[in-house]
Amino acid sequence: MEVVDRKFKFVAVNPCNGKVYTEENAVVFCAKDRALVAAIEAYISSAGFFGAADEHLESMGLLLGRVNEYQRTIECRVPDTETDCEIDRCIGGKGL
Repeated sequence: MEVVDRKFKFVAVNPCNGKVYTEENAVVFCAKDRALVAAIEAYISSAGFFGAADEHLESMGLLLGRVNEYQRTIECRVPDTETDCEIDRCIGGKGL
């Protein structure tokens, strides 16, 4: 199976159900990335359209608020794929 998120290597565990996520089945976005706010807004809209539970939509709305606050008070910048290593990995799939 192809790696989904080529930029990052990570392990994330849902503490409520114990499910484990890695770059093979999930993606990571940085809170500082200016485009993330629009991405979360689009996600909320799409998830609602597809019938996501109200609690999920509320949770995502709270996440949106936290990302907005992070960008307002800590860091906000245009997202980028930097360095030859990231470009080779993300676009060319090298080093996976």
